Amino acid sequence: MTNQLAVKIVCQNPECQAPNPASHNFCAHCRTAIPKVYLWAVGEDASSLKAGQTLANNRYVAVNNRVLLDTKPGWQPEVVEKVPEFITPYLRLIGHRPHVPQVYGSVTYNRSGRRTSTLWLLEQAPIYSEGLGAALAGKVMPELSESWKTAGSMRQLNWLWQIANLWDSMEVEGVSRTLLHPEVLRVEGGLLRTIEFMPNGESPPKLAELGKIWKMWQKQARIGIAQTLEKIVDRLIKEEFTTATQLIAAIDEALRTVGQKQFLNCNYITLTHTGPTREQNEDACYPPSGDGMYQNTGYDLSLAIVCDGVGGHQGGEVASNLAIETIHRRIETVLDKPENRYPDSISIQIENSTCIANDRISHLNDSENRHERERMGTTMVMSLIYGHEAYFAHIGDSRLYRITRTGCHQMTLDDDLATREVRLSGILYREALGMSSSGSLYQALGMNSSSSLHPNIRRTIVDEECIFLLCSDGVSDRDRVEQYWQTEILPVLEGKVDLATACQRTINMANTHNGHDNATVALVHCQVKQPVEAGQNTTLQDFPADASTYIQTDTLLLSSPESSADESNRQHNPVDRSIAMPTATTKQYLLLGAVGLALFTAIGAGAWFFSQGNLSAPPPVVSPSPAAIPSTPPAN
Repeated sequence: MTNQLAVKIVCQNPECQAPNPASHNFCAHCRTAIPKVYLWAVGEDASSLKAGQTLANNRYVAVNNRVLLDTKPGWQPEVVEKVPEFITPYLRLIGHRPHVPQVYGSVTYNRSGRRTSTLWLLEQAPIYSEGLGAALAGKVMPELSESWKTAGSMRQLNWLWQIANLWDSMEVEGVSRTLLHPEVLRVEGGLLRTIEFMPNGESPPKLAELGKIWKMWQKQARIGIAQTLEKIVDRLIKEEFTTATQLIAAIDEALRTVGQKQFLNCNYITLTHTGPTREQNEDACYPPSGDGMYQNTGYDLSLAIVCDGVGGHQGGEVASNLAIETIHRRIETVLDKPENRYPDSISIQIENSTCIANDRISHLNDSENRHERERMGTTMVMSLIYGHEAYFAHIGDSRLYRITRTGCHQMTLDDDLATREVRLSGILYREALGMSSSGSLYQALGMNSSSSLHPNIRRTIVDEECIFLLCSDGVSDRDRVEQYWQTEILPVLEGKVDLATACQRTINMANTHNGHDNATVALVHCQVKQPVEAGQNTTLQDFPADASTYIQTDTLLLSSPESSADESNRQHNPVDRSIAMPTATTKQYLLLGAVGLALFTAIGAGAWFFSQGNLSAPPPVVSPSPAAIPSTPPAN
């Protein structure tokens, strides 16, 4: 691997362009953020790249085999006139990021002077950048098969669930064979990521072929899911699953069983600001801005919404607030019924609530005779955490990001013309951004009837500590989230700042480095604790920052979901208390030799103490002052 400390990255500020060491996060001259863009090379000669090689007049430096670092990230990459057929699936599957990489550009490669070929560069590939420090930067993330044997039951099932969810889309684009190649299936904690696509060729694989690959992993499955997974694999091989939907349903059932043993705590908070240049705030959020910290356990509904009104003084503020009111009231009312709390039902209710909000705004436009640009509307992004699942929905260009210690990933895809051109016309996203009106939205709530509305709804599994950042484009414009997540959000996961402080700092960042629009943020901090299973190799990233407050044994029994909250009180309630450990309801612990016996005795006594209710009340959460918190970039 080449010495990255010697590599210089040119500042992306066109008025500066000063070279900076790769170790810098901000330009030493103008303080502009310095992105580290690591790229994965694909093409006929990609495997011949050697560490230290440079391409395109020293613009790209090979830091590892097939991994390049762009030293001029502010410049447009080279692109050939015609995109080859094997690149098209990356463009059409852009909606499945971060599971799939995206096309950055191309570069001409002269291999030892013998012949010239074209390499295609993929961004957002499973390559470590900054999250775990310089030692891992530029290295490819581990293969799923390498991490499988040390993962817990929930994570093993989660990886298979993600594979099953990718199958249909990849099959349509002729690259489902990718999911049969373990060497291209990489993992970033609980997130499954593919490093490149493998074409199907003339003989597309059958769903049953997954069973042959999974059978190798099934032999090292956790005891708690071994029998269930064996049945799933056997049914796959026997072709009893004829669709990916059937396979997903079977894994979902296993996830529900395992998820009942997982403890998930959600802290969430919202904040909105008019911004330094606007006269009124057309953004809205739920829970209401400045309402304080909210806290729920996994079987409560943790709902957060951000809306960005369209229409200026003509009603953008009215539209965003009407959407917030409609969506949150309907979702909480409908999902208060236990019979509606199943994946398909929850997704349907989210879609219905979004369409009802759309029609309320649209009818108001019609009643006021508003036409075309006079019509009020709003973007919307929401997250709903329930049990071990997170549901996302969005319309427009308000965004949701998933942040862990290892990275920051945009989980939504803007409903703008640039994105539509990528999907339909097969041009690269960076090219599409240069088109006129590329940022114009092709859908927003309230502009037309719900018959022409297509809400984007996504479901994912929460099996690790993470933060979901929801924001309006006043925060995300100019890639500010990607540039500042490490300084503003990551400290929460490291236990250095609280969520309220991070929320305020993110607003300050947006006002300082964007400032052209209203800025609204919702932060949802998910803290996960799972039973530690025999032989599992746990690491720091598997636990919350305050993991020391939990009793850890080879078998950890947590309170049942039903006891975490009374059915009649499952609503968003502000709290003024810190996270408390759930009371143990069973005194069953694993006895492991003499040391295990001592541990058994100590924990047994502790469990009795918890059950007697002798814990003192936890200290209250103190909200920071609303005064502005400086958000200047740190010195390198």
